[in-house]
Amino acid sequence: MPDGRPSGNFEFGSLNGHFSPDETHIGLVAASLDLEQTRAIVELYNECGDWETTNDEWLEQRKAGRLTVEGSRRAYNAIKPRLQEAGGGLPPLSQLPAVLDACRKERDQHQVLFCYLVAEDAVVRYVLHEYIQQLQRKSVSSLDFSNEQIIAFLDQFRHTDGSPLDFSDSTKDRWGTNFRSALRSIGVIQSKQGTDGDVPNIGDVPLETAAYWSWQQLDDEWLQNPLGWRYLFQPQPFWSPQSDRLTKSTRWSTHESHGRLWYEPVEDFYAKFGTTA
Repeated sequence: MPDGRPSGNFEFGSLNGHFSPDETHIGLVAASLDLEQTRAIVELYNECGDWETTNDEWLEQRKAGRLTVEGSRRAYNAIKPRLQEAGGGLPPLSQLPAVLDACRKERDQHQVLFCYLVAEDAVVRYVLHEYIQQLQRKSVSSLDFSNEQIIAFLDQFRHTDGSPLDFSDSTKDRWGTNFRSALRSIGVIQSKQGTDGDVPNIGDVPLETAAYWSWQQLDDEWLQNPLGWRYLFQPQPFWSPQSDRLTKSTRWSTHESHGRLWYEPVEDFYAKFGTTA
């Protein structure tokens, strides 16, 4: 995970100056959290077994359907890198369809895919860190998700060499709109035109996915800084009630020693989805 990972004192650092120009891109402009296309790419990859064949089949299928090939290529090129992040604690692609099927709501599916977006997209992760730093001082409802604020964050961004983002004004505007759309998909923003937010409800599947992702980063200490829950806009007072939900899942084991309580995922964690709750 990137530098700026929260430390033991719960401080969440800025990622400004942590990424090289090669690590930033405008993938969010090409495709936000498109559930249908993401799932189609995952299923095609699982069928083909490699990305080169998947790419060829994806474009052939779009040609056959008389859809815009260039638009399909842009969406594919934006979504593919996110899916290639699987293995860093997120569901492997072979098991992602079952994980999505286990979700009760479309919002929950978007919350799972949001984790892939955050893991891969450096600019998304930078802007999230800026908001989460504010969340340490104020409530989610006090955060400003307007394009003006998002663009201000983008304007403040600097690479490791001191250079700014090479985004045009129109690209920044579309980026901000798509970022807000992603937050609306995961339940942070409620209305289509809204720019204020609230703590989103998290379904059991994304809750456990984000917890497992956090555990992969910090092992048994993950609950001291549940990275995945932070990225889903869960402030610190919510961590204890959310962890209590893990005791009801067969995918987690609970341990207590010397007054310390912690949770560990069972073996073959993601394989358990679609079988038992």
